[in-house]
Amino acid sequence: MRIAYVIPAWPPLASQPFVVNEMVAVQEAGHEVVVLPLYAGQVGPLRHATFARLHPLAVLPPPLVDAQSLGLALAMALRHPWRSLRTLAGLHRGAGRSGWSHLRLVAVTPKALAAAWRLRRLGVERLHAHFANQTADCAAIAAGVAALPFSFTAHAYDIYSQAPRQRNATLDWKLAHAARVFTVSDYARDLLRARLPEPARERVSTVYVGIPTTLFRAEPPPEDDAVLRMICVARFQEKKALDTLLDACGLLRDRGVRVHLQLIGDGPERPVLEERMARLRLQDVVELPGPMPQEAVARALAAAHCFVMPCRRDPTGDMDGIPTVFMEALATGRPVVSCAVSGVPELVRDGDTGLLVPPDDPVALADAIARLAGDAALRARLGTRGRALVERQHDQERNARRVVELLTGASGAPAR
Repeated sequence: MRIAYVIPAWPPLASQPFVVNEMVAVQEAGHEVVVLPLYAGQVGPLRHATFARLHPLAVLPPPLVDAQSLGLALAMALRHPWRSLRTLAGLHRGAGRSGWSHLRLVAVTPKALAAAWRLRRLGVERLHAHFANQTADCAAIAAGVAALPFSFTAHAYDIYSQAPRQRNATLDWKLAHAARVFTVSDYARDLLRARLPEPARERVSTVYVGIPTTLFRAEPPPEDDAVLRMICVARFQEKKALDTLLDACGLLRDRGVRVHLQLIGDGPERPVLEERMARLRLQDVVELPGPMPQEAVARALAAAHCFVMPCRRDPTGDMDGIPTVFMEALATGRPVVSCAVSGVPELVRDGDTGLLVPPDDPVALADAIARLAGDAALRARLGTRGRALVERQHDQERNARRVVELLTGASGAPAR
């Protein structure tokens, strides 16, 4: 099969290795991948080695708008006026009173119309978008004009956030017209199915994000040297609840529980977190090494006793799906401490693969960490079961095969 992936940027964003991992797995399963990026990304200092394994058949021009694309867009609109009008009118009608949604549609329309011409010339058989917002808008327009089926994977902010600039007002139209819709958790699947009439609900399926389990291997824990070595890898933003994690670290220090936290990542909340660290006098407890590629994260996980990241629903409604780094931690054999938000309990099963506490409760979080600090056998048991669950539920190759089977209708298994 020749499939076009609509993704946010090219080169791919370092913060979205799961998107590239899936394309690599689909490619290595014998299918041809064409990449349709929404805009041109930047080559930053952080690059994952797995990105080098992606060899697409073609990458369409990354800029959102260029002269050639404008010309092709006009030609396609004139060649297929009814398809163009029907698709664009439907999406704009779906956008309703959301001005930001109308603006996003206007911005992506020339690229999508030009892509319809390019994809037909390349012999693409279907389109699949990662994220349910503007990438799926682009896929829907291009597919509608090129008379191809499209599908999309919904992740987290693209369906949860109600912030005016992020609210996905065209979601219902895309749900109604997509050949297939994938979600990264059963929680999200049930939310999206509820927006569809009963006969159409089977088109929405859970396909868990897959990770390279050969990179994130089960590793023996570090020696117990009386200090619990914790790790957290996250974008520094409100929904990660890193303020709660820092507060818990302060409580543990005050209780005399010796812990060390390596907090890997960066983001808009960094200045606020640094101020909180200084106020709580955590400079000797918390380390901020900055972002790391997947390979370095794998080594850091192997050097830790456990992974801790409390999650929350932020004021806009945004929250995590199932953080990919939870899969990576459990694949390494490290228990995860988090909160029962969105699809997290589908992977972090309280008392089985990790520990769950209420959101925004630093005392409960500190209690859970202290429990792990005092019980190496519990850490080992949770980590072993976590690795087994990841092998069953989040293996990259197996999940990529499921994506292809569902896209082609070749799976004999019912949608789940």
